[in-house]
Amino acid sequence: MSSRPVLSVDFGTTKSYFSKCPANDPSPVSIDFGDGRDGIPSAILYREGKTPLIGQTALDEYGDAAPGERNKMRLVTNFKADLPSSERARSAAADFLEGVLSMARSLHLDLEPGSRMVLFGVPCESDSFFRSAVREAARKGGFGTPELVEEPKGALLYHLKQGDIPVAKALEGVLVVDFGGGTCDFAFLQGGRAVHAWGDMSLGGRLFDDLFFQWFLDSNPGLEEELEAKGSAYFVHSLLCREVKEFFSRTMARDRTEAVSKVLPGYGRFRDMRWEEFLMRGRNYSPSVFFNQAWEAGAIPSRMDLFGRFKECLASGMRQKRIDPRKISLVILAGGSSLWPFVPDIIRGELSLPSDASSLPAGPVLLRSERPYTVISMGLAMLPALTERFAAIRMKLSAELPRFLRDEAGPALTKRCTIVKDRILAESGNEFFRKKIRPLFEEFRKEGGSLASLRRRLSEVLAAEEPFLRQSMESNFPLVISGLREEIRKLTAAWFSGHGIVAPGRDFSRTSQEENTERGIISIGVPGIDGVLDILGGILGGIVTAGSAFLCGGSGTALLTAGPVGMAAGGIAGLSISWLLLRYGRKRVKGMAEEINLPPWLAAAIVPEKRITGAEKELEKAMEKYLEIRLSYIRKDLEDHVRTIAADEIKALSEIGGF
Repeated sequence: MSSRPVLSVDFGTTKSYFSKCPANDPSPVSIDFGDGRDGIPSAILYREGKTPLIGQTALDEYGDAAPGERNKMRLVTNFKADLPSSERARSAAADFLEGVLSMARSLHLDLEPGSRMVLFGVPCESDSFFRSAVREAARKGGFGTPELVEEPKGALLYHLKQGDIPVAKALEGVLVVDFGGGTCDFAFLQGGRAVHAWGDMSLGGRLFDDLFFQWFLDSNPGLEEELEAKGSAYFVHSLLCREVKEFFSRTMARDRTEAVSKVLPGYGRFRDMRWEEFLMRGRNYSPSVFFNQAWEAGAIPSRMDLFGRFKECLASGMRQKRIDPRKISLVILAGGSSLWPFVPDIIRGELSLPSDASSLPAGPVLLRSERPYTVISMGLAMLPALTERFAAIRMKLSAELPRFLRDEAGPALTKRCTIVKDRILAESGNEFFRKKIRPLFEEFRKEGGSLASLRRRLSEVLAAEEPFLRQSMESNFPLVISGLREEIRKLTAAWFSGHGIVAPGRDFSRTSQEENTERGIISIGVPGIDGVLDILGGILGGIVTAGSAFLCGGSGTALLTAGPVGMAAGGIAGLSISWLLLRYGRKRVKGMAEEINLPPWLAAAIVPEKRITGAEKELEKAMEKYLEIRLSYIRKDLEDHVRTIAADEIKALSEIGGF
């Protein structure tokens, strides 16, 4: 990418816009040529024996000239659309561009192409003849041989730099509607590049200029003959009525019930213009005789519905290109004519967008700048600087990702997992043991009974409490996500914001378990309840087994074979075994240990308090280890999701740049 600063040109039918931008800083400025407005009218006034005038000066000079003076003048406008087919238009375009540079020098504006990388915007659907004509006009006009960039990309880059959209979203389906003075262009972009483009080269703001010109004539009977006699029709049509049109459009965007009146000094006035009449005139528009003569508008039908034509152009293009409206995640409006309130109304209707679509973070977004006529030139101007900046951001994001996961996302994940683990331990571990299990052991110690009965009752409790344990798991594991989604989103947003880009609006509820596609919600997978029951059953069954071993195995066996001396040395254990031997005999004790009905004092001896307390602690440790293993899967999945988001954004930063 060039290290030179950039000069970009949106060469328009009605107005042209020039922007410049530093080489390494995407901070473009739109050039004001001294009248307090962005851009300059695409007009050149040839004067006999004098240097041509351009822009607003040309229009003013022609408008103020007397009829006799106009005989020595030739005002040329709207030459962009005729570049491929008209040598006169190509010559006027080159002269106009040369005049722009001359005016800039006289105004001491730094607009020199020689020290800059020059970019010219072109419509996506423009053919090779049009592009060659633009290059040649630029070369003859003193701009050198420019790089040509498709205009919709400029609009996309502008909103990207403004922070209106994340980089990753810019790679999704984006519909750019460029409705300017002379054309209406639609482009469907994916991956930052136009994959489909279509439009109407005759539909644009100049038709609405003509509509207001006819409205003006209707409001001032006899004016048409007067304008023709004075040679003022072109000036009134192309300048004064266009200014009234823009004023009316701004007013209607604010309040469509308001009536608008406007005086055109020296010519007449508009009286009580209302939205309803504008719609009626627009639906029944016919080009005026003057319009057909001035622009040789043979391609324009004798009668048409301007709004219906805009709607059909959008709809037919989407049908022919087979663009699914559901794949459009973003709509960008560019061009001065996009300020008409009917434009977003029609787009919302065709794409089935809610009336407040711009407020929906997950749905299609409708974007329009406060100055939609400048977004293309300003967006194109910052393309090289943004490409360079994105390359630097890619490297930083890649390098910082491990630290972000460790120092930012990691603690948040740990905190959330700890909360869930502690809650499950409280409900499924300690609380469950103390309320449901300990009473059974205490009853056994107090009243006695068989170990088989104790084992059976423990199994029954586990079976009865299974729904509770399952509910505990199912209600608490999603808490890993609850709150964490927003917490991680904010952390990621801050991380991306630190690099000057907007965080992607991706859902952080992703897991590897299952996805509810109907509701669009990805749910947390819950650890198998069987694993929890196995832990509980193993620990509780271990107490009973230990009691049985006490009676007929382990130390019990040793006591049985040690004789009276060994029994005496065993203390209470020895007394217990002696009692059993005397009552049941050695063979029966060994064969039916769990079935023997034990007295309370013996039950308390073989299931001591310390063994119950130890089992509770053992349960807590086993459950904690089990939950940590299960939560580690969720942690990894969430970390992987953050990595995916970062990787997608890094990829987007790579793809969005370039020509």
